[in-house]
Amino acid sequence: MIATPTFPDLAALVVDESLYIRRILRDMLTRVGIKRVLEAPDGAEALGILSESKPDLVILDWDLGILSGEEFIRLTRTPNTSPAPTTPIILMLSKPRRYVVDRALGLGVNEIIAKPFSPKVLWSRLDEVINRPRTFVEAKGLLRPTPRAVAFQGAKAA
Repeated sequence: MIATPTFPDLAALVVDESLYIRRILRDMLTRVGIKRVLEAPDGAEALGILSESKPDLVILDWDLGILSGEEFIRLTRTPNTSPAPTTPIILMLSKPRRYVVDRALGLGVNEIIAKPFSPKVLWSRLDEVINRPRTFVEAKGLLRPTPRAVAFQGAKAA
């Protein structure tokens, strides 16, 4: 059996309209040692928390009412206005359609997971953004993580 990874001394911001989803994510994150879990129900509040607290990573839902996930990503990845343009973003999608995945990757998300997901899936994405961080490049005014190594480029998005 594979040991549960640990990510101590990290702060995570969880952004989802559903209090239930935020609580589930809080539980998943605390199980791997992340003690500081900040929460926001929408992108506007999340931007304020990002600015004030500068968390180590953001786990964000695409479908948000006030300031959508897409708008949050765009504002976060704009280097001249963002308080933390290289903060890793793990995006959650209820309906991972190809055009949404492509759009999100183009805006600069680091990882994408489809809802519902297991703790193991989340932990593997955390491992990617924390233990194998990618450098960022600026393209069309937005910072984006560089593509993964060739071994991952054959993977298809849903």
